[in-house]
Amino acid sequence: MRQPIEPPPEDTVAASIIKALVNKTINDISYEQMSRIARRLGRMSSRDRGVPKRVADVLADELGPEKALQYCDKALAAGSIKAREYDEMRAALIFPMVRTEIPAPTIRRMAAELVGGQEKLRGDFRKLTGAGQEAFRKPFEAVDKDVKRIKRAWGVK
Repeated sequence: MRQPIEPPPEDTVAASIIKALVNKTINDISYEQMSRIARRLGRMSSRDRGVPKRVADVLADELGPEKALQYCDKALAAGSIKAREYDEMRAALIFPMVRTEIPAPTIRRMAAELVGGQEKLRGDFRKLTGAGQEAFRKPFEAVDKDVKRIKRAWGVK
């Protein structure tokens, strides 16, 4: 008996968002909101599932524009969506918002904080390395003096 051929898994924005919901990688929304989002994305036509603007509209309807922006930031950080898709979704969510209400992109702020922390860590390491050299220099000088004194005492040059 022939086995039915399974269609290849979808590689769309909607599928990525649903996977993020199901895997609970982003779980700061209620179960009811997750269910409504998954149901609406599942009912979309296959063409619309690949359009980031359509997916962003569903998120904005269910979560509100600000929460949808946070969700998109977290989905990008979790690796659920690509950067291009993120930019398109973010643009679709920001466009209807009043300019004063637009929050700074969380993921870019987090990246800047990470780079700043790394630079601070490098500076601290440089300071520690210099202090470490100073700390070891005096004992080694004392050992060198002791070795020279012992060589003179034994008559070895």
